[in-house]
Amino acid sequence: MVSFRNRSNCLDAVSDDFLKSLVALGGYCTALQAQALFPGSQTQIRGRLRNLERLGFLRRITKYPIVYQVTKSTTRLLGKDSSSRRRHELATIQARLLAVHFYLEARAWPAEFVLDHDQKVATFRDLAGCPLSVLPQRGGQPYLREHFLLWDRDWRLCLTMIDSPLPGALSRLRRFIREFLPLLRHMGKEPDLLVVCADKGRSHAYERLLKRHRAIPKLGLGELSHRLKAYAVKPPVPYITGLTWHGESKEESLVITQDSRDHRYGDSCHNRMDPTQTGELISD
Repeated sequence: MVSFRNRSNCLDAVSDDFLKSLVALGGYCTALQAQALFPGSQTQIRGRLRNLERLGFLRRITKYPIVYQVTKSTTRLLGKDSSSRRRHELATIQARLLAVHFYLEARAWPAEFVLDHDQKVATFRDLAGCPLSVLPQRGGQPYLREHFLLWDRDWRLCLTMIDSPLPGALSRLRRFIREFLPLLRHMGKEPDLLVVCADKGRSHAYERLLKRHRAIPKLGLGELSHRLKAYAVKPPVPYITGLTWHGESKEESLVITQDSRDHRYGDSCHNRMDPTQTGELISD
């Protein structure tokens, strides 16, 4: 059995940073998104992705477009468990790919993101002097894990809700408003709220709800309504039609026989991961 320590020793700093970012963004990315998250040439990036698969830190869950997910080994590497490595419904995966799409697009504005949950809470507590009681709560504690926190191109603080392809836009919008209305009332001028959508058609649907649906004014936004906007990413996120789960995750079934391959594995990891390496490291 290839030990977790040996596999983790094969990771260089670039791959380690990529995995940390991917977990913080929800655990999924397309191959094209990975190229934007990874520095380097396309050849180097493809090599790194192949090696992360062979080492059991990434797995493919679709045939086309190619979508990667982090594994249990990845969350173990980072020192904490995370729902990002578990199996999810197709709609959840689509929403998490949309989140990565928005992150990559907004970084070019430029925007500055706060991805760590504790730092999100600290931003309101320390920078804004905000009582934690006005933040959304779960189990009696502030809960912002499902929302991006960022400073936009105008250096305004923003919170985002990532849309889902399933129906129910009105219920999600009402929940978003209810969760953050106490914060909006307390803070006054900031933050802005963004509903991030996969295309213009979906963003127009949210805009119509905000302007015309009779349930929205009843929530009490009033003069704060201009702080809530819909945003469509460009280009739209590729649509996924099916998943290809294959029994156990790879890191749970990596077995290597005790022969000369064991020595080759150790030699190949001696200088950390070679981003252009294409040879097999692990036998299934």
